[in-house]
Amino acid sequence: MTKTTGDANFETGKPHWIEWVTGAVSAVVVLLVIMWIGKDALMDRDTSPNLDANVVQVEGRSDGFQVLFEVRNRSSRTASQVTVRGEVLENSKPLETVETVIDYVPGKSKAKAGLIFQNDPNGKTISIRAISFTDP
Repeated sequence: MTKTTGDANFETGKPHWIEWVTGAVSAVVVLLVIMWIGKDALMDRDTSPNLDANVVQVEGRSDGFQVLFEVRNRSSRTASQVTVRGEVLENSKPLETVETVIDYVPGKSKAKAGLIFQNDPNGKTISIRAISFTDP
């Protein structure tokens, strides 16, 4: 604690124990954050996005059938302009193919989107996969 006498400041004894605890906890937190960032910088060897897609839900709509899906990026690298192709297959033959573009799929994250088919995908195989991306 600092006391003021006129224009001069001077310390009045040793710091309180709570100041030492606060300083020690803050130092540990700062060191842990530095170590975490350093580990990511040194150990991250991902060279490109690792994208996979899976169907979340199929719903009937007035203008067709909406297939909601999510694209997961298992890499730490970001992908942009991710083109996703969806196909409704019957006996391994494509009945209908549609595509969409997802603007951005961050690393270690996922993005959700939807495709609209004219053919009913219920009872048929739905294939959804990422077919291209750009490096932002």
